[in-house]
Amino acid sequence: MALAALAALEATPIADEDAHLFVLVHGLWGSPKHMLVVERALKNSLAEVSNERIITLKPSSFRFWKTYDGIERCAERVIADLLYEIEILKEKDHLKVSKISIIGYSLGGLISRFVVGKLFSMGFFDEVSPVFFSTFATPHVGVHFFRPNLFDYVANRLGKLLFGYTGLQLFVADNDSLLVRMADPESAFFQGLELFESRLLLANVKNDRSVAFYTSYITEFSPFDQIDSVNIRYLKDLPPSRIGVTKVWPKFIDMEKSHRVENPEEFQGNRQEATSIIRSNKILRGTILLSAAVILVPFYIPLIICLSLYVSGYSALKVKLLRSMRIEEHWKEVRLSVYHEGVIDSEHAEQGESRRKQRHNLAKHETFKGDTSNFTESAMEGMLFAEDEFVGGQSKIIEENEPSDEEDKDSNKVVCMEAHDEEQAELSESDSNQTNKSLFASFLRKKHIIDILTDKNDRVVREHVESLRNNDLSRIPLFSEESKLDLLEEQKIIVKNLNKLDWIKIAVYHDLFNAHDGIVARRGEKSNPKGTCTIYLWASILRNHIRDHI
Repeated sequence: MALAALAALEATPIADEDAHLFVLVHGLWGSPKHMLVVERALKNSLAEVSNERIITLKPSSFRFWKTYDGIERCAERVIADLLYEIEILKEKDHLKVSKISIIGYSLGGLISRFVVGKLFSMGFFDEVSPVFFSTFATPHVGVHFFRPNLFDYVANRLGKLLFGYTGLQLFVADNDSLLVRMADPESAFFQGLELFESRLLLANVKNDRSVAFYTSYITEFSPFDQIDSVNIRYLKDLPPSRIGVTKVWPKFIDMEKSHRVENPEEFQGNRQEATSIIRSNKILRGTILLSAAVILVPFYIPLIICLSLYVSGYSALKVKLLRSMRIEEHWKEVRLSVYHEGVIDSEHAEQGESRRKQRHNLAKHETFKGDTSNFTESAMEGMLFAEDEFVGGQSKIIEENEPSDEEDKDSNKVVCMEAHDEEQAELSESDSNQTNKSLFASFLRKKHIIDILTDKNDRVVREHVESLRNNDLSRIPLFSEESKLDLLEEQKIIVKNLNKLDWIKIAVYHDLFNAHDGIVARRGEKSNPKGTCTIYLWASILRNHIRDHI
């Protein structure tokens, strides 16, 4: 009788737990590793306030040079990764994805918007509720250089040829005008985006060598370029964080209070905590820049351009020869097996498990393609940095509201996490117990922790979130006729249409060599303390939303 009871117990199916899946999409030349800090912030911040299990997926099937294959092809690969993961979560982990959020970084934001449109047209959101859509430094309005100089003239004509079909789309030079089509209110891309409960974007105001402020903020204005000085004001009462041994403050800018100074010659430049000696010392910065230019210009730049042109040609040929992926048919099978009590295809389960292992291996070992794509990205960013320094000039940015050094005595909850340990963090996305054990073991081995005043972050962003939704341009003094760009007609259409959506827009200032890297803390928490602190404040916006909608 006991054996019969045991057999009956074993035969009883395990009830599925609801899961909220966050899809983290990297950018041009990128890899899933770029999203590690964002992933850790989400897991650390949201697990305790969510009724659903917080799960993350960092697609790896369009990494490195594959990002040249065009936004559509990259999006199809993301969707394939997503569908396989939904199946394996159901099959192996007894998790049913009931909610989805999509976070895109750089080009990944555009890929994410295409993903949303495709999912909408397939009926995906009839089964899975869309919650958050967020982008970090994404060129929503495309790429265009506006300075009346030789560099920008050449960049506008050569740039669209350097990055495969993706380059044509970024420079709004493709026959299909994909970025314009994706912003059409009648399109699936726009209507899918409307379904999300909350849309957020973060934009660097300065020092982003890849994505300019206007295109990531979705505006016609570029107030932080070609000015003698700007008084940067941050949102009031932002709490500090301690990243390792460094105390830093989040860098959410108050766009309504930031303004131009009348007498820039009276100010002494930027004053921001945790600024490297290379950034703060003009002589040292100039020496390093000149030395780099001597090496980059005659040797690396021609090599990088030739390499990028070669990969662009190869990518164009590959895209023409390869057939489109059968994601519509795949979704029909997933819909039946996961959401309507069907049976998961064994081949799909094997493919899902294989893709998981691939993502895990990529977190530990870079490939030759990864090395060369990273090398290309660094060279391109270095070239844009030199152009900004020599041609555009480095604007002085002044901050009146310097935070005090007084220790915060607030008794809010402190989140403690091991700083940067990629091998331990990049485990199976769905295995939360194993992840917690690994993080705890790492914490015991490491002295450096991350202290976040989470509760205070929550309270402060709740006070300011409505001001971040401000679409009244007259209340932003920096948005003047002098700072208005002469956008392409296609770009004007994109700006007008995308601003019909309700966005939480967050302008960020990081005094870094390359804020494009720092906005997602690509090199880890300890290497990017300002970026890490800012990411956790962003996560508090999500925490509050989840609490309010339970």
